[in-house]
Amino acid sequence: MNRIKLLASTLTIVTVIGGSTYYLMDWRAENTPLSGENYSAEELNEGGDADIGELSLSEAQKRINYLILDVRDTVNLNHRFQNLKLEITSVENAKTEEQKELRYDPLFVPLPTEEVKQALAQLKSSLTFQQLYFDNQSGIRLNVEPLQEVFKRAATPEQYVQEHYQVKTLYWHDGTQLPFNDVGTPITSTEDRSQDSTEVELKLNKPLEHVDLAVTYQGYPGFKKIVLDKDHSKVTFGGGEYYQLTALGGSEASLTLATPKGTTYVIQGMSHDGKALYNNGSNSNSVISPTQVANLRTYYAELLRIRRNFTEFKTPRALQEHLTMFTKNLSPIPETLAYSSASYRFDATPASVVIYVLQAPQKQTVELQMANAESTQERYIAFDNKTDKSGFIDKNGLWVVAPRFERIDYTEVPGVYRMVVGYINDGDRDGWRQSITKYFTFASGTNTLKQLPFDGIEQQINDSMIVVQQHTNGPYGVYDLKKQQIVVPMQYVNPEVVGTLFIARPGTKTYRIDSNYGIWSLSGKELLAPRYGSISASDGFIYTTSTDELQRDVYDLSLNKINPPGFTALGKFANDQPLLVQNRKSHKYAFIDTQGKALAISLPYDEVQSFSNGMAVIKKGELYGAIDLAGKVRVPPTYKTLHSFQKNLAAAEIEGGEGMELTDEGRVVESKLDYGLVLIDKDNVVVKKLGRLRSYAIGSDSNEASYQVWDEEEENRVNVFDADGKQTGSYVPNEN
Repeated sequence: MNRIKLLASTLTIVTVIGGSTYYLMDWRAENTPLSGENYSAEELNEGGDADIGELSLSEAQKRINYLILDVRDTVNLNHRFQNLKLEITSVENAKTEEQKELRYDPLFVPLPTEEVKQALAQLKSSLTFQQLYFDNQSGIRLNVEPLQEVFKRAATPEQYVQEHYQVKTLYWHDGTQLPFNDVGTPITSTEDRSQDSTEVELKLNKPLEHVDLAVTYQGYPGFKKIVLDKDHSKVTFGGGEYYQLTALGGSEASLTLATPKGTTYVIQGMSHDGKALYNNGSNSNSVISPTQVANLRTYYAELLRIRRNFTEFKTPRALQEHLTMFTKNLSPIPETLAYSSASYRFDATPASVVIYVLQAPQKQTVELQMANAESTQERYIAFDNKTDKSGFIDKNGLWVVAPRFERIDYTEVPGVYRMVVGYINDGDRDGWRQSITKYFTFASGTNTLKQLPFDGIEQQINDSMIVVQQHTNGPYGVYDLKKQQIVVPMQYVNPEVVGTLFIARPGTKTYRIDSNYGIWSLSGKELLAPRYGSISASDGFIYTTSTDELQRDVYDLSLNKINPPGFTALGKFANDQPLLVQNRKSHKYAFIDTQGKALAISLPYDEVQSFSNGMAVIKKGELYGAIDLAGKVRVPPTYKTLHSFQKNLAAAEIEGGEGMELTDEGRVVESKLDYGLVLIDKDNVVVKKLGRLRSYAIGSDSNEASYQVWDEEEENRVNVFDADGKQTGSYVPNEN
């Protein structure tokens, strides 16, 4: 039989008599379950108390029976709920829960009103707008993305964020200023956005310097943070406010809450390492408050009294009038707390649950200033509404270049414009047109446009020079903006500029490889003839490789060769570490400094690798070890494989068969055991056993390594570790 929960949200237990308030029952005095007589289905008439007067007297008595049971069930259910104790549910397969690849939510970081103001103040210098110019008008587009990021942080993760922008005052470069209402033009739409929009129109086309605007948003003034876990399952505050963890396990957490009305809360399940576990869904329900429970107890007592003295009611109508009068005399007590229950499902069982209780949001208004994104210029791009063409106006809004171009865009190079000068029909597609684009600049000291002799800009070198491309897939060169001439002919492909050096190879098509690399100055003078298979730059040095890849030389930026005659460079200078070189004839290794001087490091080894984080891997016979910057052997050559050091650790494979065994101190001794891949420190101490290696990815002189090893207990599972030995993932490879 369905039960309807009556009066739980409407009845209170006070009555007003002669202006004084009297409590009929203190809810704190009654906190025990209700008990009483039960009734059979034949003795019940389901329904509320509003229509009792329409029943027969016998059916009205059955209705009273139903109401007694209904109120009793409601009170007792609430009693059980309010007295829940924390239940810890064991996870059947804890290993699976720990090793599966978990998902995480962003950590919620509260941003109350005062901190919002501080965050907005930090954005002050970066707030800009874009002004678009027309023949007799202009438009403003506010760049509000930085502001929206702040307002998003000032809201809850699921809250719809909506702020309002209102331009107040406009300031021009000539020192004049006007209220927006004097020059603002309403934008025709279903909603008048002229006073509350990120886009507005003005009756003037004069370039602005900055604008003042008011931004209105909803923000909360403060918050409190509550942390619950299995050892601290309940937190209480004054006035009956409480937060209780009632169940934890099976990737779920359940809570009961009594929060101040008007507040909102954010709940996150936290992992042991402080990450917010992914929320797979939640449900919440309102719970009867203590005051409401007391109301129901009072109502229940009256129902029992009516049941015992039912004969005093001669008609059902009299019974209904009595119940109506009883409830009418009850005046509501404003509830200060909201009671609820909530259950959350996560990717794993949380170690703790964090609750942020945010105070009631309030409407906030901040005054901000935005600057014109375009700095003061002699001319501004403008669009003519009559001809649908673009040209240039001066700072007074007057045309200085008539609107005759299809489109004009600023480029990243100041003073250089990209213009669409016309269209050609695309013969392969009916109705399609291809734009003809050219680059222009103004002749110095004039309003005369000059077309530039290239079709593409690759990079800006400095205030004067840019790398340019003759045409698509064509050769590159260097253009001097001050001299307004090509200084490095457009005869090269795959260019790279390092300092004052132009590295490239001669060619006319970027997709052809029919020449070698060389180096030229930015004035076009050949510095290194194009005879190299490759040339690269790194940390202030130039590295060249011969076409047969047998010789590698290193130069400084003045193109002084650093490696000694007869030696080829192996690796690079990095982080103030020496460079490894090898004699082409004797194959002996040496380390040199940045001046080319050989260091006093003895290298009687079959193989030597470059330094990585202060350690160099060496090979003696078939086994590997490592030396430090002084040449001291820190890791004896006892490993089957030793990878380059990542910060302070390196991955090593222990030799099988006649392999190694680890002592309690982490040292390696002779043994018949094979532990696979381990991480060792610079003193040859094994700090972590990883397992049997599947694959790896290691960066030189970095800390970006990734090791994939087979799980020792679960067949076909692969665990992923980073350079510090921390597990970052786990997966089962796809057999297909």
